[in-house]
Amino acid sequence: MTATFVGSKPGNRFGRAIGDSIAMTGRNVRRLMRAPDQVVFTLLSPIMFTLLFRYVFGGAIKGLGDINYVNYLIPGIAVQTAIFTAGNSGFALAEDRGKGFIDRLRSLPMARSAVLTGRVAADTLSNAVGLLIIVLVGLAVGFRPHSFFGLLLGLLLLLAFALSTCFIFALVGLYASNVQTVNAATFPVIFPLTFASSAFVPTSTMPTWLRAFADHQPVTTVINAVRSLTIGDVSSAQRTELFAGQSTSSLVIQSLLWALGIGLVFGSLAVRRYNSTSS
Repeated sequence: MTATFVGSKPGNRFGRAIGDSIAMTGRNVRRLMRAPDQVVFTLLSPIMFTLLFRYVFGGAIKGLGDINYVNYLIPGIAVQTAIFTAGNSGFALAEDRGKGFIDRLRSLPMARSAVLTGRVAADTLSNAVGLLIIVLVGLAVGFRPHSFFGLLLGLLLLLAFALSTCFIFALVGLYASNVQTVNAATFPVIFPLTFASSAFVPTSTMPTWLRAFADHQPVTTVINAVRSLTIGDVSSAQRTELFAGQSTSSLVIQSLLWALGIGLVFGSLAVRRYNSTSS
């Protein structure tokens, strides 16, 4: 490992933790860059989803009024991409545990929090690159955000939510016996949350029982917040149809609360598990 930890140096404890976290982030980023095939295949899936829904299913989607479907689609693809990329936290931690790397880190004079924060920070940086590519692909196929400021706020909101979900997958990775177990445990959760949401179609087109779930789960809230930021002003009828009548500010606040709650709960659980885990 080429990272240099500063935990044994004198100084402020918080400052040492920040330094150790930066070292771990650098290690994780370098590790990812040495696997370009993983990067390519991670980005290929959301690009394929974008093209598939834009050109195969887009013409059949109804209930959007005068809103171009690609403008409706890209926020959903972006949130889906953010969640799937956040899953790398679980895969990487399970692999490190299996190789005994985490046990070696626990023996070093470094901040315990650095392993998790470094992992989450690296995956958030990876998420930022992935989201930028999705936006560029979206622009190439007709995505036109209402304003650059709205797009920027939407991307920042997405990164905050992705960061919080990293802790969910990190917790799974710290419990799982291997990478295959992480995959088996996370996909049954990811798929219902992303597809039973407003990612690809308005929830108003769903059966009543499914819409009750879709309208009140965090993924739909975040998608609607990002979508409202990027689409801009819509009629009251469209806001009722697409966003259950909620304003942009309300959706953004709810999304931030979801991100904060998920991050605090699963972050604390992941730290507790890491402090007690062994490979």
